[in-house]
Amino acid sequence: MAAATKRRSTRQSASRKRSIYYEPDTDEDDFEASGRSEEDFVPDTYSEVAPEPVPKKRKVERKRKPQTRSKAAAARTKQTTLVRAFRINKARRAPSASTPVKKGFEGPSDGNIPNWKALPEEVLKQIFIYASLPVDEFSRDASANATWLLKTARSVCRSFGLAALEALYQSPPLLNTYHPHQLLDLLQMPRDDRYINYNVKVHRLNMDVRTVAYAASGRPSLHLPQLVFQLPQLQHMEILHPRYYPPFRPVKVQKWTFSPTDLIKAFEDCGTRLRTWRWSRDTIPRNDPVELYKTMSTAHESIVFAHLQRLVVTGFNVDDSFEPSVPETNSEGEPQAQPPGLATSIAKLPSLVDLTFISCDTIMEKFLQRLPTNLQRLELTNCLEITSEMMRDFFKTSGSHVKELVLNHNAALNLSFTTSLKELCPRLEVLKVDLHYYSEKDSVNDAEALYDELLPESDIPSWPSTLRHLEIIHAQKWSPEAAQNLFRSLVDNAPELLQLRTLIFHAHINIPWRDRAGFRDQWIERLGRVYLRRNGSPNEKLGSIRQFKLWKATQIKSSPKSGATDELSGDWDENRPVRSRRAVVVQPSPYKSTGDTQGYSDSEVERERPAKRQPRRSRRVAESQASVMDKTATPWAECDSESDDGSDVEDWRRAPEKFIQGLCSTVDIRIDNQRPRENQWTEGDFMDDELSGDEDWNEDGEEEEDGYAW
Repeated sequence: MAAATKRRSTRQSASRKRSIYYEPDTDEDDFEASGRSEEDFVPDTYSEVAPEPVPKKRKVERKRKPQTRSKAAAARTKQTTLVRAFRINKARRAPSASTPVKKGFEGPSDGNIPNWKALPEEVLKQIFIYASLPVDEFSRDASANATWLLKTARSVCRSFGLAALEALYQSPPLLNTYHPHQLLDLLQMPRDDRYINYNVKVHRLNMDVRTVAYAASGRPSLHLPQLVFQLPQLQHMEILHPRYYPPFRPVKVQKWTFSPTDLIKAFEDCGTRLRTWRWSRDTIPRNDPVELYKTMSTAHESIVFAHLQRLVVTGFNVDDSFEPSVPETNSEGEPQAQPPGLATSIAKLPSLVDLTFISCDTIMEKFLQRLPTNLQRLELTNCLEITSEMMRDFFKTSGSHVKELVLNHNAALNLSFTTSLKELCPRLEVLKVDLHYYSEKDSVNDAEALYDELLPESDIPSWPSTLRHLEIIHAQKWSPEAAQNLFRSLVDNAPELLQLRTLIFHAHINIPWRDRAGFRDQWIERLGRVYLRRNGSPNEKLGSIRQFKLWKATQIKSSPKSGATDELSGDWDENRPVRSRRAVVVQPSPYKSTGDTQGYSDSEVERERPAKRQPRRSRRVAESQASVMDKTATPWAECDSESDDGSDVEDWRRAPEKFIQGLCSTVDIRIDNQRPRENQWTEGDFMDDELSGDEDWNEDGEEEEDGYAW
């Protein structure tokens, strides 16, 4: 058996290897070198004959190919790009920003800066709140916004300090495990040691469960009742869980729960009156459902929830459901008291107007009918048991008060309920439907709709006249006839939808591409023609007061004197009555694209604009053809009129629309045959910032074969 040897370190072995190749200088070497003369360093001369030079290779001149102007320009561009790319010590190109840089006003200005410090504190607070949203989310943008508020309060202006701090502490950002403890320490400090009374400034508290589930280094676990006891003005509180956000799959988070009884007791002791609350099943101990709903019913009947307006319920599944189905009777025939369920507990909230369910499979059968009848907003997200029949039953009992309806990612819910919206929901103002679904597991692709058809061909939707916002995205699994019925219902009901301002519809229809192209052109153009607002471009002379004065002085000097004066070009008389302006209803041309806009003005300002540059030839040809069609078939002509040149224009292009609403600021219609996926890849995901290809190659350059490649 060989003797054990000690393993040498890497540093020792490296030093030993280095000692082989050099010797350190010594005094003896210096002494020997100092005795030498200059002649010793003269190089020796060799009498050997120098070798003959190698003959150069013969240059082969290639015949130049005929070069066009476009090829020469492309070659120069490629060569210049290569020189820039391989230049030594070049400045590194900054990464392209996702958002373009906004430029300020570059026109003439008086340079007068408004006295922002004189604004009331409440106005400054609202400005900072609007400019810093979001500030309490678990994201990088929220952290940057919070940092901006702190810098504004400390270093920008002393008058902004209090308003910026109030905007920050109205909803304090708790973005890591230390922030809750630091906030509690700040609230417990003596009043004389603090700049302001932070306790009364906090009105909203949104906490991610990841900030309280893990204990900070050197800190104990957060006691939530101790924190809320220091916030007497708290009105909105939610404990957020990442599981209830898309893609709605389990996330590895340490288990953390709180006692609802202790928390409600802390609210009562400090006199809190909540307006927003969230019940999350993952943050409540897994006790008997009967005891859980008794605790919830007791909390809803307390003074803390007497003014609750918004409630969010997440994660209540079928196992947690304990809804009484049929009332039982005792031996004497009297109805027997039954324990409350989830819906009956929610019904005990007297002021509830906004209710949200996320990933709650307990919603089935008659659940929605047990909810309060005075709901104004209902949101159902990722609830797999929701169907159109259940929605109709809910509309019959509580639909008369609903103003906003949000239905997202419900795999069993189709659009059949839209046939009764006008009758059962006469006050509906906002309808948002997202038909994109997610898989329950990463390894299985089961993100499919559970219904047979999104909208049967025999169903025609009806829309209430109070509708302001209509948004339906990822509409899939339906026929082109059903989609045509839905689009036609929007066009036919345009005289009644005078309140509609936003129309967003994204549909996926699996038909041949030629038919789909014609279908897309027809309904995108028709819906844009009926609903899109045609706004003129803003007046370029009104960029600033100084710019307007200069332009007005120029107009006065250039125009001849006349008795008539104009509002923009003449002198302003305060005693002169202001001329009333009416909105001119303009019938847009049916041959204009939905993206084109045209301005209309009754003044001479638009006529004096300089002529634009000459458009491209293809655009001029298209516009000339459109002008010819406008002359042959105008919107005011009869439907049976035909063009004189015999153009094969479709009937829907020649036929005028019965009514032009023209009040929607947003009309976004998309029709394709894509299949919605969790990650939608686009062309931008496959584009490279750097130029590809061999930019150094020049096809017209002469080859020199007497050198080396490198």
